[in-house]
Amino acid sequence: MGRIITIVFLIVIIIVLSSSMYIVDQTQQAVVTQFGKPVRVVINPIEGRRTQETLTRLKDKYAKEGIAVAEGAGLRFKVPFIQSVQKFERRLLRWNGNPEQIPTKDKKYIWVDSTARWYIEDPLQFLRSVGTIEEQAHTRLDDIIDSSTRNSITKRDLIEIVRTDNRDMRVAEEELRETIKVGQVTEGRPKIVAEITETSRKSCEEYGIGIHSSGVLIKGLTYVQEVKLKVEDRMIEERLRIAKKYTSEGEGEFEKIMGDKEREVKTILSGAYKTAKEIEGAADAKATKIYAEGFGIDPDFYRFWKTLELYEQYIGGAKTRLILGADNPLLELIKGEILQIKEGSVGQ
Repeated sequence: MGRIITIVFLIVIIIVLSSSMYIVDQTQQAVVTQFGKPVRVVINPIEGRRTQETLTRLKDKYAKEGIAVAEGAGLRFKVPFIQSVQKFERRLLRWNGNPEQIPTKDKKYIWVDSTARWYIEDPLQFLRSVGTIEEQAHTRLDDIIDSSTRNSITKRDLIEIVRTDNRDMRVAEEELRETIKVGQVTEGRPKIVAEITETSRKSCEEYGIGIHSSGVLIKGLTYVQEVKLKVEDRMIEERLRIAKKYTSEGEGEFEKIMGDKEREVKTILSGAYKTAKEIEGAADAKATKIYAEGFGIDPDFYRFWKTLELYEQYIGGAKTRLILGADNPLLELIKGEILQIKEGSVGQ
């Protein structure tokens, strides 16, 4: 009997001890409640945040309510059966917003896709305003960050959102510099993102939510479909204009090359013709000289030779008719031949 009582007593002690202890992991934070009323908050701040400053601020905040604030993970104690523990995530959590259509100040409609890293900075405030379900926090962040993003974008021109400074645009085609008119950036995207982050951070304080130092990030900016089609059409028109310009320049260069070629051909032909005439003239002069020398040596032979050439030129053709007078010098050879033929006939 005594043994049974001892075992029961040990079991009760174990139950009481297990009910009076709880462990806060390195990845957790906790709120201890007694009959539903918070009595202790155990925080485990994100590394890189000002731990002591956060701890002091929360202590001052909950001192009036008599709520103790402790910091750090490990084994902790509570009143068994009376107090309960609600644990919360300590690590960074990801929020991805839904892309939404936002008009800019200059009436450019764009799709904005943003993201952020958040964490539970004040577990008790998070419990009171959001609850214990993290998905509910995402709903709050949707409202806060989307609203801050819309407010910051709608009061600025598109150029302020897509550019960071006034550095020169890199344009591959020199011709596009004439059409790409970039306005002056007075604030730039980093300042707008910082404004969205700061506004969101202040709004998240009432929910016990903190925004990581990386801030809200805009991960996507695209035109809405109608504006995108107009921009694409304008880009196509600009490319076609550049193509026509290149084509026109190419045609002009072609005409220039063909003109130079024709002029060069004419120059070559002219030079060749001149050279040919010079050679021909020199040959004629040489022939004339030879003929003159031959005529000077034996005028009768020269006359005889030229007469034969005339016979060959005018009489040799089958269809050639030449009418001459009987006393024409050209017939002297023919007359001589006829006389010789007649004398020969008479002799026979």
